[in-house]
Amino acid sequence: MNPWEPWESERVEVGRYLRRDQAEDRSLVLSALGVRYWILHQEGLYFLAVSPQDAEAATRELRAYEEERRAEREEIRHQTQPPLPPRGKASFLSLFFYVWTMAGFFLIQMKAPSEWTERGTAESSAILKGEVWRVVTALTLHADSGHLVANIAVGLLFAAALLPWLGAGWTWFGFVISGALGNAINAWGFRGEEHRSIGASTAVFGALGMLVGWQVFVLIRSTSGTPRKLRLRELAIPVAAGLALLAYLGTGGGVEGSRVDITAHLFGMLAGGMIGLAIAWARLPERTPPWLGTALAWGALLLPCLAWWVAWWVA
Repeated sequence: MNPWEPWESERVEVGRYLRRDQAEDRSLVLSALGVRYWILHQEGLYFLAVSPQDAEAATRELRAYEEERRAEREEIRHQTQPPLPPRGKASFLSLFFYVWTMAGFFLIQMKAPSEWTERGTAESSAILKGEVWRVVTALTLHADSGHLVANIAVGLLFAAALLPWLGAGWTWFGFVISGALGNAINAWGFRGEEHRSIGASTAVFGALGMLVGWQVFVLIRSTSGTPRKLRLRELAIPVAAGLALLAYLGTGGGVEGSRVDITAHLFGMLAGGMIGLAIAWARLPERTPPWLGTALAWGALLLPCLAWWVAWWVA
């Protein structure tokens, strides 16, 4: 059945749409043109119609409008996705460095006297008294091999997701810094109490926070690079995904052999979220020269070594 059969002599279809608001948006184009129009609803569709004498001009203007909208969407698609820095084999090679570094520190821990673990544990009272190296050394200590394997596996997952966006330098530097900040905030939260924790999981959830922070930035960025009005449900998607993973992966048993330090995980994720948001906002990956990216990656590896050196020979 021709939906225009009753009005064929006086109305000509120039567009059909699934929703009324789509037809109303296009009707503004016709209003600006000074063309009289009708919006008709039939068989689940909304039809935009004009008089026969206005059909050619209306069709031309609507076609130009659609082309303009298509160009705008393409521009938004490119500009709301921060450019990816150049990738090479070195970025993903860093995943192997992460595995061997964590395994190496664990082997040292197993062979070293108990004082090694004592000097490196994130003990809240000691940290607040000035033994700040503990916020980093604790990231290299693990309760047992299961604890180590879990942190390596989940850390690899989050790091592999970050590497294509941030590169090896900012991924691993942010990994260590978010873990250290998470431990520091956690120590402050337990001030006045005897609280001890170990494990790379604070940094692992820092990496998750970086992913969430990066995604939030992509959502709020407009075509001009300035924040746009954001619907709460859009913002809730990456945040809720991060919290869900935190709840699923970060609250089970295993840390220190008996329980998970959920507050350390939460603070690590919050610190990572701020770091990821800052890195994206400043567009650091694309502005970082290769030599600096390499220096940051090595810095992430050397920082725990420096912290252990301070723990044993300076403190």
